[in-house]
Amino acid sequence: MEFFSYRGFLHLGQDLATAGAVFGMLVFLGWIFAPWMAGVSAASAGNASSVRRPAVFRALGAGSWLLLAVCVVGLGVSLGGLFLRYQEVRHWPAQTMYEVVPLGVTAGYLSTITLYFVLGLHRRRGLARAFGDLFVALILLAGAFTLGSVLGFDPTGKPLPPALQSYWFSTHISAYMIGYFTLMIAALGAWLFFCFRFWRGLLGRGAHPLPRLTIFAVVIFAIAPIPFGAQGMLLGPGVLGLAGAVTALSLRGPGRMSWFDGWEREADRFTWLIFVVGFPFLTAGLMQGALWAQEAWAIYWGWDSKEVSALISWLFYACYLHLRFLAGWRGEKGMLLLCAGALSIYITFQLFGYLPDSQKSLHRYTDMEFVPAEGMMAPPTQTP
Repeated sequence: MEFFSYRGFLHLGQDLATAGAVFGMLVFLGWIFAPWMAGVSAASAGNASSVRRPAVFRALGAGSWLLLAVCVVGLGVSLGGLFLRYQEVRHWPAQTMYEVVPLGVTAGYLSTITLYFVLGLHRRRGLARAFGDLFVALILLAGAFTLGSVLGFDPTGKPLPPALQSYWFSTHISAYMIGYFTLMIAALGAWLFFCFRFWRGLLGRGAHPLPRLTIFAVVIFAIAPIPFGAQGMLLGPGVLGLAGAVTALSLRGPGRMSWFDGWEREADRFTWLIFVVGFPFLTAGLMQGALWAQEAWAIYWGWDSKEVSALISWLFYACYLHLRFLAGWRGEKGMLLLCAGALSIYITFQLFGYLPDSQKSLHRYTDMEFVPAEGMMAPPTQTP
């Protein structure tokens, strides 16, 4: 395997994401036990106005910036890999899952870097920064698992069929990838909120309440992703188990999960801002698809199964937007919808090819053994 090849960069991206995830977890654990190591109180550790902080906090702050730098390097590696794939297939690399999924990981890196500043993670100090480092570490871990699964896909590249030879091809798919992966990040933030709230209520010996909606969310979203394979196991029961271990450690430490207190109060705004970044891209992808269909087949909506599946995902988030402002569904209720929307996205993006009705879909260009009949959606010819 040549290093300067698309596959070589996939391996490099996987190794980098894995190393970044491990490093991020170590930085996060460092924040938890930093007050004990520095011999200061948890309140002092979280004081953003403190000027003369112990060296351990300065080192952990540098580690947080280094973790962001890993994301920046990962973005560069991903972009380099896409360029090399473009050189191999001579078109925008988004025809097969071997190309589309790494494009999504690239979009995930871009979203993470953007959200780091949109969410104000760079301004947080002390223990308030711990959750942000854990958040980034889990995104990197998900990227490593995703790239690992891509390496098992068929690497064959073929020329684009006529229907895909359009200027809409790159913009339509790229907008969807940014929207999908950003909204999956929002779901991860909501899922972490439910997980840590559940474990703190369960292990905290009655010190914190355990709402029924939190229990419901944990039961549903720990089980629902399991049929989705290794990635579902990681993001569902895997994150829940990791949150349980971290909670048990934190409750034994000097701060007793004081790092989570601020994030619990801000969780709704945290996930909302991520939604604000991702939803316009999801909408743009849907609109561009309709415009593309109108140009290619003279009909902007043909009730193709992939179109319907993508519309259902969009409607989940439209309902979230509607209920948030008109019905006051904020906090737990809103974040529950974000998690449900992520499941819909995963079905549309990853499991679509396994659905029975997808066998005749025009969107099965990602299947190298299936060639859609061009013009199937053309308007009927008029008879005199």
